[in-house]
Amino acid sequence: MPQIFLPYNPPNPAINNSFLHEGAVRNPNHLPPKVLPLNFKISDESTGKTSTPEEIKDANLCLVWNMVYNKVSAQEYLGGKYNTSANFASVGAPTVGEPGGSENLHDTAHEWVGMLNNDNYPDYEDMGVFTYSGRDPVFYSHHTNIDRLWDVWQTLPDEVTEDGTRTRKEFDDVDFLETEFTFFDENQDMVRVKVKDTLSSAKLGYTYQDMSAADKLWIDHKPKASTPSFRTTQLSYTPNDYPEVVPNANNTIGSTPVCFKLKRRAPNRDDLKGTQVKHIGELSEGVLMEKVKVPEMMYVRFDVYVDFPTADIETDVDKSDYVGTFTHLPSGVMNMESVISQISAADDDVLYRELNIRFSTGIALRRLGIKDYSTDITVTIVPRFRAGDEDKTITFANLKQEFL
Repeated sequence: MPQIFLPYNPPNPAINNSFLHEGAVRNPNHLPPKVLPLNFKISDESTGKTSTPEEIKDANLCLVWNMVYNKVSAQEYLGGKYNTSANFASVGAPTVGEPGGSENLHDTAHEWVGMLNNDNYPDYEDMGVFTYSGRDPVFYSHHTNIDRLWDVWQTLPDEVTEDGTRTRKEFDDVDFLETEFTFFDENQDMVRVKVKDTLSSAKLGYTYQDMSAADKLWIDHKPKASTPSFRTTQLSYTPNDYPEVVPNANNTIGSTPVCFKLKRRAPNRDDLKGTQVKHIGELSEGVLMEKVKVPEMMYVRFDVYVDFPTADIETDVDKSDYVGTFTHLPSGVMNMESVISQISAADDDVLYRELNIRFSTGIALRRLGIKDYSTDITVTIVPRFRAGDEDKTITFANLKQEFL
């Protein structure tokens, strides 16, 4: 159990949690009145490039809309389920702990507040790394807002699927709902809490301040019309000019954008299996990256665009062809000599996550005028690696269309 979750109980020497302290280590370049840009690019820090307040506002509204409103299924929004039947040690079960829109939206604030590119803080303390983030009081405010957005998500209408009649629902898997987690209560006693008891803030006895006026800004946000896609501006190019992903192979993402052709088909009744809907028109179309292999100690971020093969790190996310961002924060401290020294050279790959990543594409494709399911598209992945990671790669097993 990470020490940030242990109770602080001075002067009891039995539980002396040194990971909690007064004050916080924060990036001095990002203090108020600066505003967090959710499409933050670390390269802008070194080049001195700045965005206007209007650009930051548009990008932020676009990303919140994309990561919250555009996710109509619980799996798209919350990610993979942790439950009692899951084998957490198995890389053969990448849906366990897979990120959803909620997590990907949440990670950038950690990156922004933590210390970046500072040799005195190799672990990106405090907020920039899982191990230390609970030291900073802003951690709790940030996570409270993520919890608040879960309440909001459940009330949002459906303007995403073709039918527009889908109701947003929490997971109904009994194994997941009955899964228990262990915490310490206010009396420092260990208690067990089931997932089903935590899905409603009202049931837990609290409600959030009404933020409907602010929420309306991103709920009603419409991305700018994409300057015509390559289909109309570069008639000599088609998805066939780009390679398809080789299934079950080490397909690679490096430090530069990479583009793949994606075959599409119309949904059918078989796609309803395992979902929470009964009608084909309520399914959400998306792109699934399977078994993405992410080093535990590496900061990873990449943006994804459809039907835009020339997208790069300077591409505006507030456009219809942008379909989402994946982020991964380092999950431990960098100074791990005592751990790594016990791992043989042959086992260098043990420190990684293997997970599936989903991007919701249905409404983006319709806005781009791609309404025929027989139309293949391109998927462009634009990585944003940190300095020093330019030679590293991320691998994945497959890229395919899916319906949830």
